[in-house]
Amino acid sequence: MKKCLYLLSITFFCCSIGYCQSIKFSDLVYLTSLNNRQVFDNLMQGKIFRQDYTANVNGQEITYFKSIGPKANSEKINVGGYTKLFNGATLKTVYYSSNDPLNIFNMISQVKRYGLELKFRGEDAANNIYLYDNNFYHVSIYLKRDQTAGLVEIKQKEYLGME
Repeated sequence: MKKCLYLLSITFFCCSIGYCQSIKFSDLVYLTSLNNRQVFDNLMQGKIFRQDYTANVNGQEITYFKSIGPKANSEKINVGGYTKLFNGATLKTVYYSSNDPLNIFNMISQVKRYGLELKFRGEDAANNIYLYDNNFYHVSIYLKRDQTAGLVEIKQKEYLGME
């Protein structure tokens, strides 16, 4: 009986100090289809992120969000960047960064499960680089070589399908 209580208390302790990633890759992909106001509403609804600030960068209104969970400011999301096509359509970009390398490793595994194909894996002087791609999204993941932080960039792609 003492062993059972001991294991139960250790399990409870581990669960209480545990920390997990605040947002999934599929949620970030969903954010690429929303405007800044809709992204704000979605992130505020979850009560995990708060808006940090908004800045006008090259005519684009970029909104920055920070996590407010157990490890406040450890995760950040930037939305509002886009590429404008000749037909007037916009292809949006979402950035997710974390100073916890475990979150970036989790993102890599979620990208694989999402069905994106690894196109390139390499490194430069500062980062390990992973490039994933499919018909709709191009995903770049940068993990610092000292594994102190990482960045995930999700860009919508122009889909040239049959009309």
